[in-house]
Amino acid sequence: MAQLLRTALLLSAVFQGAVVASNASETIWSSVVITRNGDNIPLISNDPTVLTPLGAQQLFSAGAVFRDRYIAPSDVATYGEYIINGISTYQIDNTQTFALSLLDEYVAASAQAFIQGIYPPLINSFPTADSIITPVSLLANGSNIAFPLGGYQYPNIYATSSLDPYSIWLAGQTNCNGFLVSGSDYFDTPEYLSIAAATQDFYQSIATSIFGGELPSTDINYHNAYYIFDYVNYGYIYNNTIHDRITEDQLAQLRTLADQWEFAINGNLSASGYYKGDRIRSIAGQTLAAEILGLFLNSIETGGSASKLNLLFTTFDPMISLASLIGLPDMYEEFFGLPQLGSSMVFEMFTAGNVSSSNYPTVAELQVRFLFRNGTNSTMNLDEYPIFGNSELTMAMSLDDFSTAIEGIMTATVGEWCDVCQSDAVFCAAYTNTTNSSTPSTSTPSSPASRPAVAGVIGAIIALILAGLILALAMLLFGVRFHRRPNPKRRSHLGGFKGAEKMASDPDLTAVKGGAGATVVREGLTPGHERVGSWELGEGSKGKDFGVLPSAAEGRRPSFEADEEMHGEPVKVDERV
Repeated sequence: MAQLLRTALLLSAVFQGAVVASNASETIWSSVVITRNGDNIPLISNDPTVLTPLGAQQLFSAGAVFRDRYIAPSDVATYGEYIINGISTYQIDNTQTFALSLLDEYVAASAQAFIQGIYPPLINSFPTADSIITPVSLLANGSNIAFPLGGYQYPNIYATSSLDPYSIWLAGQTNCNGFLVSGSDYFDTPEYLSIAAATQDFYQSIATSIFGGELPSTDINYHNAYYIFDYVNYGYIYNNTIHDRITEDQLAQLRTLADQWEFAINGNLSASGYYKGDRIRSIAGQTLAAEILGLFLNSIETGGSASKLNLLFTTFDPMISLASLIGLPDMYEEFFGLPQLGSSMVFEMFTAGNVSSSNYPTVAELQVRFLFRNGTNSTMNLDEYPIFGNSELTMAMSLDDFSTAIEGIMTATVGEWCDVCQSDAVFCAAYTNTTNSSTPSTSTPSSPASRPAVAGVIGAIIALILAGLILALAMLLFGVRFHRRPNPKRRSHLGGFKGAEKMASDPDLTAVKGGAGATVVREGLTPGHERVGSWELGEGSKGKDFGVLPSAAEGRRPSFEADEEMHGEPVKVDERV
């Protein structure tokens, strides 16, 4: 990847984007903002897991903070140096801004709310002519037509599901068998057994007072630490009974236990999966790291015209993993566990000193720094932290050093992810070797072009070509001919689309004049992702999804069910005349 960056330097000389001269002490060229979803319905609730109005407000206010930093600072004299070079001030330019989100409603809705904070409705927010008149809004008669809802702005948000290979950059842990296998090992460790035994009485003390016997007491334990905290924390905010029955100390203890559980599953760098040393529990951070570097590279390759502001929306899993990979928990305890709702990790690519020309800077001039905002409260600052073992005296890294460090932790391609995860995701068939072996090889993951499956396809094509040539020679030299023998048993006068070839047992589709003669009925499918089951994973099943309850897994981590739907019962035809 470092070599790719050097190659990008040559490409950037071709692209001389519209660069705005600056007298600031530094200039930001690209920023990657990774944001956790806002407040949502609990994952183990019987209700759909959606973003709440509170969550939308959280993300809208968070977006406004980044608008104040990157686009239109309230105090230009103090914060003007953080404006992203050349970015649109009032109206969103989707060629400059890239937004990627998980398809889960509470994550995708968080993305919408956040971007509305960055680029709010024009008329309601900026009632001046120069901010709302554009070449496409001004009519020939002089009228200016604004978008609905006070000039609402429409961002391009790419929402990706577990069926899409692009999903691995935001949720590398999903559909990763290696991650599941390694995670299940946690339940046999002294750490887990010790914490589970020490906290059993605490969990049982809240089982009746909070859940009132509605949930099996056997499921209220450290094994399900995050889901219990998520449920109780939501109830503490919205339910008077739960608010009165639990103390702040008890809620804090539930949070601490959830932190420990999630860090053990997503932040442990010593655990391996199918490959020794693959650090598989941090796989979500490994793929996210590759996306960050790729976006910076895209900024360089386009001369700064694209990837100015890159917004990634996900859950807490990859944020915990990435923090662990770049060395933050070793220095700061706030990175040990769950980030707050609406938290943002930020990587900025910038140059120090004045911009004296219109050219995009060279790779040697570019630097990268990391910032973090833990929550959406107005008192939360966007603070800078050293990464990859640097001291607080050297917060920023050269882009070359940063790319080398990222290279050491990232999973760079979909094929590599499919291999290290031994994933059953539907798209992995195009990237990996499909053999009957249940044990992965110990060799380095190979490229798709060298897979035996690809070689098999090539061989089959060659065989068909040879068979065709042999058949052609037989017809030419020996007069071999083929003709169809009539079958008297096949004759029919039943009509329909098949005519004389139709059998009595064949269904008929007869076209109706002026309309469709057949309608398609999809059976067994629901419009949305149906949530089924609740609290069915007890201690006896702890090796399966290591604490992910069926209803919770449906809401938070898309399961293999989506893959099964693609190979389920085929479309049926409803015959009507």
